[in-house]
Amino acid sequence: MTGKKSPGKPRPRITDQQISDMMRLRRQGKSISAIARAIKCNRQTVRVYLKERQADVLVDEVRKQVLIEELRSHFQELAQFTSTLRPRLDASPSEGSESGYPTTGFFVRLPVPISSAGRLGLPGHPGSAKYTVHEWWRMYNLLPKDKQLIQALREHTKDSDLWVHWDSWRKEVADYETLSWQFLLWVNEKVESERWQKIDPEYMDSVRKWGFGNILLLTSGANKEELEGRGRDLINPAGEVVARTADSASRQALHEYLDGILKEAEQQPQWSELESATAQLKEGEKQKKLKDIADKIDSALDGIELMRAFPGHCHLCPV
Repeated sequence: MTGKKSPGKPRPRITDQQISDMMRLRRQGKSISAIARAIKCNRQTVRVYLKERQADVLVDEVRKQVLIEELRSHFQELAQFTSTLRPRLDASPSEGSESGYPTTGFFVRLPVPISSAGRLGLPGHPGSAKYTVHEWWRMYNLLPKDKQLIQALREHTKDSDLWVHWDSWRKEVADYETLSWQFLLWVNEKVESERWQKIDPEYMDSVRKWGFGNILLLTSGANKEELEGRGRDLINPAGEVVARTADSASRQALHEYLDGILKEAEQQPQWSELESATAQLKEGEKQKKLKDIADKIDSALDGIELMRAFPGHCHLCPV
């Protein structure tokens, strides 16, 4: 006799299926003894495995509820986003307009509004460069999150006619969108090169908007937005400061420089192309076609907007 304790008996080998049966029976309210009889093992073995798995079960249940809530939130976000894509009739001034200008008319938040000028695919322009840019930006520069949600919605509803009509819309406005984007980049480059030298960095953004907005106005056949000099400032008709110089003596030179940007823009090869693309969008037959597409998009969105869950998976799905 050595006095040493003999090692305990090894735990009986239990299969994954038996463990699953233990957990299932326990959830059904069965006693330890009943579970042991059902899976043909002793009660102590059942107690050990149930104790070991209790923490795992709790974690799994919590994770499941979190994922359910995340998925529900995902679907709600998609449904809410879908509602922003629907056409709506707004006959009152737009209270949320950043420009401060009233906007009226039928808007298709696709982003494809029938502008205050009453033309699909073109930004409204009540003589304001800033407002024109604001409308253009709303139509043709989706926020990164909106782009992700559109892609997610498309993945969930890939069999919907919505995307056939969506692609048709994008094709119809493609020339105008591409050419106007080229001018936006061109203006940004022209203005950036004069940071500090001619243009106060504080007013870089307003100068960009003034330049690009006037290009959109002029290529659509509207008049240029004129600036008025007051002291060191160049003021638009709404009374907003577009640019400011170090002193009033240099204000005229800056005014001439900004006008020169527009004159240089008219010499760009894309100028006539943008004029042509804008004119084509204004044509009656084109507007009729766009209106027909917008109506079909509206119809396709009717069903999608009511969905509380969506088929399949997308790249944003939490599960």
